[in-house]
Amino acid sequence: MFGFVSAPCVRCTRNSFPAWRGTFCGLARCLGREYGDPYRLLVNRDAAFIGLLGISLDPSAPRWKQATCCNPLAVPFPVADDHPAVSHAAAVTVCGLAAKLSDDGRDEGIFRRNAARFGRVMASPAVDRAVATLNSTAFPTADVLAGLEAQESFETNDPLRADEPTAGAYGAITSHLADLLGIAGRRQALHRAGASLGSLVYWRDAWQDRREDARRGRFNPFETLDHGVIRVRIAASWEGFCSSLGELPLLRHGDLIGQIQASTGRSQEGFLHLQTGHETRDKAQRKRERKDRNSDSPWWHCCDCCDCSSCPRTGKGGCCDAAFDCGPGDTGCCDCSPCDGCDCCPCH
Repeated sequence: MFGFVSAPCVRCTRNSFPAWRGTFCGLARCLGREYGDPYRLLVNRDAAFIGLLGISLDPSAPRWKQATCCNPLAVPFPVADDHPAVSHAAAVTVCGLAAKLSDDGRDEGIFRRNAARFGRVMASPAVDRAVATLNSTAFPTADVLAGLEAQESFETNDPLRADEPTAGAYGAITSHLADLLGIAGRRQALHRAGASLGSLVYWRDAWQDRREDARRGRFNPFETLDHGVIRVRIAASWEGFCSSLGELPLLRHGDLIGQIQASTGRSQEGFLHLQTGHETRDKAQRKRERKDRNSDSPWWHCCDCCDCSSCPRTGKGGCCDAAFDCGPGDTGCCDCSPCDGCDCCPCH
């Protein structure tokens, strides 16, 4: 459920939302089938977005099949769990776990360092399988992992370029869709879209972690660089992400991709402007706040993530066409609901 990209508004994409649900749940099913059920927990919106982008660009009509996701007793719905783009997203997600564990093994305290080492041992069979899957499609796995390993040197030598390893990894991941789908002419735009997203992921994580990093004495670019300089870089990355998506000739789900872009812009508005009063809070805190202000809402209202007529707190209307504040840190209509926007079903 985590990632920089936000889920689309359910009501605003009533006709196309099933494609997002089918891709998101398809990714979870692919992770479970290929790497084991515990790896279903790694499902995230950024990887699902990459899968959806591949499905939208595929010259061949994608094959959807009727299945369920987390609840085997639920009514089956269309999912895409064996599309090449979804399989690719699943493999890079598992490799991303390996990169995260390696990073924790170097940077964290002794408890987390040992936990990361244990996690690497336990995850090694799945990681080996994911690497083999990527290598079988000629993905430059070794080069991407080596680039991520160079993160510390970038942070030491030029903090303003500290986002480049993550940007490079995301760029390689998305541009590889061109090889998987036989659309080599779209490689450049796909790389720019992925690199811009990777840059945003890095700066958003650094922005969220800056106080904790200061407390622990760890490196954080916001402690060494002028915020105005970083803001310019963030703005350029966001513009690059949006413009690159606009260059891609989507064969299907174009309205859904556009709605995801708009929803992401609303939910990340505080970060994009580095507004300290509107910065993204951790998920548990946001859920507590939403539960408090929506205590009278029935559980099944969770999936009505965008009322499109009024905000449940302020009563303001037209929420899908304009961003407004529903409370500290909540910008845009889709942050006014009891949940983060249903990715697949009411159980979230």
